[in-house]
Amino acid sequence: MPSDFSLRSLLARRLAALSRRSGAVEPSLVAGPPPDERISEQYSPAILASGSTQEDWYWGRLASGGEEDYFWRRLCDNWYQKDPLPSTYLELHNLCYEAYNANPLAFAIIEITTSFVMGKGVTIAARDPRVQRILLDFWHDPENHMETRVYSLCTELALYGEQFIRFFVNPYSGRVTIRQIDPSLIDQIETDPDDVEKPLRFHCRPIGPSSCLESGRGLSASLSLDAGRESAAASLEGQWFKAGEEVLQFAINKVSSAKRGKSDLATLLPWLRRYKDWLTDRVRINKYKGAFLWDVRLQGADRKTIERKKMEYSYPPEPGSVIIHNEAETWSAVRPEINANEAAEDGRAIKLMIAVGAQLPEHYLSDGSYGNRATAAEMGLPTLLKFQRRQYVMRAMLRAILDRVLEEACRAGALAREVDRHYDIIFPEIEVTDHATLAGAVQMLVSALSAAKAEGWVSDETAMRLIFQFAGEEIDVHEEKGRIARRVGQL
Repeated sequence: MPSDFSLRSLLARRLAALSRRSGAVEPSLVAGPPPDERISEQYSPAILASGSTQEDWYWGRLASGGEEDYFWRRLCDNWYQKDPLPSTYLELHNLCYEAYNANPLAFAIIEITTSFVMGKGVTIAARDPRVQRILLDFWHDPENHMETRVYSLCTELALYGEQFIRFFVNPYSGRVTIRQIDPSLIDQIETDPDDVEKPLRFHCRPIGPSSCLESGRGLSASLSLDAGRESAAASLEGQWFKAGEEVLQFAINKVSSAKRGKSDLATLLPWLRRYKDWLTDRVRINKYKGAFLWDVRLQGADRKTIERKKMEYSYPPEPGSVIIHNEAETWSAVRPEINANEAAEDGRAIKLMIAVGAQLPEHYLSDGSYGNRATAAEMGLPTLLKFQRRQYVMRAMLRAILDRVLEEACRAGALAREVDRHYDIIFPEIEVTDHATLAGAVQMLVSALSAAKAEGWVSDETAMRLIFQFAGEEIDVHEEKGRIARRVGQL
């Protein structure tokens, strides 16, 4: 048991470290233990007495360790780096993966995102047929199977918060094969010292010696021994990948000064666990509400008689059986007094926290009893905008991959560099609108613009811009007028 003086000394050192971080160092705190009243002024036991939540452990002031490390700073990085500790990062990955596999709500949140963002798949449309052929050869390559891989990319991007795409290139044919690297294996990201947003290389943690290389095949004994040693050393040290050439990184849910992305489930993990625990408790309560036991009362029985009856009734009677006894015995069923009142609102409150964090309406999470169709339509707008923003991220990812495919084809001579390499990545529409209402509104808009043009209030360009803007299409008005003029000239 430490003495009061040692406790005061420890507390003084911690307060001195805290004051040095704030720029003000008091000599009394550094020189020796302060008096008790000085301690009471600067230290409140309530700071450490309250239990920390899981959110505090990951993202709060206790993120550097336990409660005993409250006044200490961590040594792993600087204050301007917003990435969590490597151990915390791996723990978050494991918890997100566990929740995705074991928690139905977590699984639904990730899968709903993939279903809305990817829909029935994406389409690649290039202007030049030669570019279209190169892209389709890559897309339908059985080694890439991009028809299904796009769903995996979207799912794991939401699950892990980032994706690392590794390229395997055949320099002779220009064929490109891609693979996804588990983000948990990337333990270091080296960036430009002057630009944290520009990665230079990625380090893949060692995963153990490889068994695919067998010594002695096609090599002399000495060469195979050296190769085995080099392979073993490489497997223990890990591997560095050049950013942009060998591996590309795509991250979401991060600030500009962070290197790693964050899962869509990271913020929801504590509340997913609490809702699961709440449901588990409700199941147990409902199970024990129907439980009962028999209480047998023996009138005037001695200990020997009680022991004999205990052996006689060691097995409870079967349901529906008849119990025959004299007036000396009294049988009664005893039920537990659990007093489990209806707690639906408590569960809904926790579920609403999950829905808000996931930016999903409540009726998306299998609960449509708290709204009607009009309310559901209005609540869905932020969710649709979130899915559209994720489509922009997926489009950027696929464009970076396809640009690399075209570049390697040009290097190998399979595609001329002067060819038009422009192409579009078409995603499914997310907005589900009433087409009859939209058609009526467009007709009214066209009539109003025609009347305005007849009065000389608007030009053709302005009228066309308003129509396309209302339809949600981004079209160059002058280019569109040129196409119309060329078509009229051909007729």
